[in-house]
Amino acid sequence: MTTKFGPDLELPAEMRAIAEKNVAQARQAFETLFQNAREQVGDTEGHFEDVRTGIKDLRQKAIGLMEANVEASFDFLHRLVAAKSPQEMMSLQAEFLTSQMKSVAEQAKSLGVDAKSLGETTVRSLDEHARTLAERLKTLAAAATESAQAAAQDFKAVSEKAVRDAKTAAEHAASSVTDPNQSH
Repeated sequence: MTTKFGPDLELPAEMRAIAEKNVAQARQAFETLFQNAREQVGDTEGHFEDVRTGIKDLRQKAIGLMEANVEASFDFLHRLVAAKSPQEMMSLQAEFLTSQMKSVAEQAKSLGVDAKSLGETTVRSLDEHARTLAERLKTLAAAATESAQAAAQDFKAVSEKAVRDAKTAAEHAASSVTDPNQSH
């Protein structure tokens, strides 16, 4: 073990090796952390894209239903203009209103089912995503704890060895020094 003191203080080889090992472990831990972060961002974007697609589909369906209602209104107006009597106009209007109320109720029910399904799918997807993220963080935390414990054990072992070496060196120095009061 090298023990230089003064301006040229040199780190003992054992401690240098442990420090290098710990730096490598820390680098690996951060690389893993950043890789997981990149994967999570990609996963999150995928989940949000699924939600956006679901919302887009729901909007398209709503637009299609509105188009159908407008088309039905124009058909009604066309038949109303062609009516030959007030009784026929009243009958067409009653028929149209009954048909439209039934159609709007079915459309609202259909949109409600689709919106509920989208909401449930979104919540389920985000819940799964959150659970996956929590598991990844738990794994990373366990690895970081294990690495820190290993580093602490390594430093403890080197420190204990350094203390033993220092004691041995001190004892050796003390035994080789003669008492100045003794005569030669």
